[in-house]
Formats: sequence, C-alpha cells, structure tokens
Amino acid sequence: RGLPELLAVGLLEGQVDLSLTATGPAVVLAPGSTAVLARVPSPASHLVVRRAGNNVRWEAAGKSGVASGIRLQPIDPGHRVLQGDSEYRGEFLVIPTPDQGGLTLINALDLESYLRGVVPWEIGRHQEDKLAALEAQAVAARTYTISHLGARLDRGFDVFASVMDQVYRGSHDEDPLCNQAVESTRGLILAHAGEPINAYYSACCGGTSSHIEEVWPYTAQPYLKSRSDSAGPGQEPFCSQYRYFNWRETWTVSQLEQVLQTTLPEYLAYIGDGSRASWAGPVFSPAGPGSDPDRPGALLDLVIAGYTTSGRVAQLDVTCDAGTYRVRGDRTRWVLKPPSGNPAILRSAMFEVELTRRQGRLAEVAARGRGYGHGIGLCQAGALAMAEQGYTFRQILAHYYKGARLTVVDGL
Repeated sequence: RGLPELLAVGLLEGQVDLSLTATGPAVVLAPGSTAVLARVPSPASHLVVRRAGNNVRWEAAGKSGVASGIRLQPIDPGHRVLQGDSEYRGEFLVIPTPDQGGLTLINALDLESYLRGVVPWEIGRHQEDKLAALEAQAVAARTYTISHLGARLDRGFDVFASVMDQVYRGSHDEDPLCNQAVESTRGLILAHAGEPINAYYSACCGGTSSHIEEVWPYTAQPYLKSRSDSAGPGQEPFCSQYRYFNWRETWTVSQLEQVLQTTLPEYLAYIGDGSRASWAGPVFSPAGPGSDPDRPGALLDLVIAGYTTSGRVAQLDVTCDAGTYRVRGDRTRWVLKPPSGNPAILRSAMFEVELTRRQGRLAEVAARGRGYGHGIGLCQAGALAMAEQGYTFRQILAHYYKGARLTVVDGL
C-alpha cells in the first residue's frame, strides 16, 4: 500500500486572516504549481492571507494576488514554517474553509515528520526504560494515520491536529527519545486481512479493554476486543499504577442539571445522525404530550441500565422533567461532563453512580470509576508499564491488538 508524498494536517479553520513566515527564505506558490509568485526572504517578512469570496487574497514582499489557495514553502527543507509561536516541518497550505467563512491552515509534510510531532504529545516524554512503549505508540500512530487518509477530505485535509484524530504540535519541543522511537520503527504498521487496522488507543483502560462495537457505533473488529490488561489470571493490570486508574467525580444536583441542559440535546443531535441512530435504538421517551427533548428541565433520576463486556456503561437512563434519555456507550462521558470543566468530559465510561437523596429528592450525584479514555486498543499506561518490565514493542502491540500483524508500508 503506497502513501501520498505529503500528509495534510488541519491546524486551524475559520480564521479571519493568517500571517505566516519561515525560519529561513521561503517561496509563495499556488497549489499544484512550481511557479514562484513571491519570495519571503526572512522571518521578518510575512505572507498575509485573507478570504476573498471563494478564493484567498495573499500579500508578500510587495506583491499580491488572488488564488484558490496559497502555499508557503521553505527553500531549504531543513527550515520550518511558522504561525505565531508554532513551528512546523514541511510547508503551509491556506484554503477557504469549506462551507463556512474564513480560512483553513494546513500543514503538508511527510508522515514520519508528522509522527515526531504526535508521539510525545500522545504518550508523553519518558526515560529509556520506556522506549518500547514509545515505539509501540509510534507504530499505532502511524497505522492510525494511514488508515484515516482522506477521512477529512470534505474539510480539505487528511487528519485534524487535535484529539479529533491525534494531538499534533509540529516541531516545537520535539523529544529525542520519541524521535528515536519513530525512526527505529520507520515504515512499520499493523495490518489485518491485508489492510491497515484502526489502531485506536487511550490513556488507561482501567484494567480491561473494550469491544469497539459496544462503545462506539462502529463495526466489530477481531483485533479490537475486550481483554484483561494483565500478564495472566489473578495478576494486577499493567495499568494499575496510573494516577487515574481509580477516580471519583461529584456534582450537586443543580450543577448536573445545568450540565444536562446542554449535553442531553447535544447527545440527541449526535446520536440521530446516520448509522448511529440504528446502533443506539430509541433514545428518548417523553414524559407526556408536548415534552420538549431540547429542554430537559429538572433531574429526577439516573440509572445504569446495562454494562458492556468490559464493565463500561452500555446504557445510562437519565430521567428529567421532559422525559427519559437513554445514553449509549462512550457518549455517557460527554453527557456527564465534570462541573469543573477539567477534564472536559468524564474520564471513562467504566463507572458506577452513587445517588444521594435528601427528604426524598435527589441532592448529589457521584460517579466512581476506573481508567481514562475509551479503552479501545492500546492502553498507554499499560504499555509504559510493560516496557518497564522488559516487554518489546512487538510484544506490547501483540497484547493490545491481538491478531494484527506488523508489516512495512510502501513509500517510506
């Protein structure tokens, strides 16, 4: 399976204008052209871009023009492109943001350079005894990227530079050991039935990984199954020392009601889209005629109606004045947002609820849980512990993606 020469990473969307430069001399080009429109001689000079109808207007070094998009490319590939304080390998592409106003900033670069800006931000910076985990993360991130090529084409790029895909922060503060992990696994991906796998990963599985089809409205995959995160029966999970292996979150009833006024309507809008609706089944039962699901009202009760194979919440029934909302799988984390906003969503769907009532009325809600993230595929906390115990990156990947095989991708 071959690769495109450059990967397109979406950095920003809907920007009113952009001011871009490079760490050395750079040229301004039109998309798909080698003809030089202008030169940016030094970091003190800038390419300024604004929206012009369905095109972009650019200005640089006393020259200007209008084009469908515009590129900024360093003359020396060793130099970086800059936007504000952020620095990136490769080049910039600016296009009109599809279906809305403003501009989209894209970083076009080769896959291995992209991974240097992903691995340290996804799994962290560690000592050499954790190198095998960094290598496993590099393979997982490379595989994820290849399996998602073109998934965001309607936005003009391949992947987001955020948790929507993988956190990517360019060449700023790259980590030497993470770079070593990328290089030592160069070209290696995981495949099943001849195709790159969906190599999902999360911070901590809480001791048991997830069946993907029980957590998300996705097709079951043989390499993404629920399994114990341990070396064998009766042994401690590899991830058991992670700081959020156990956690507890609490809300007063008024705090949670305030959260639910936004998150429950958002959930209904999300789950009603396409294949998600058939996966979720009925998601709202009105309390009576005229009930408005977009106005939940007071919280009356929360009941966990079922658990997944891995012990995560399969269905959470939230009863409010408007009626009962049936929240499925991992979306429980988006509905039960912590009152502090930190983290932005509940750490895991592996939780139990504790309700406190006073004089027969709900007063406080607590969630007592384990793990951090969706729990599908590689558990980063477990991988780090496995590396420390002497497992190789191949053994780590075999543990978390059972049945997937390492292979070399063409073009690297």
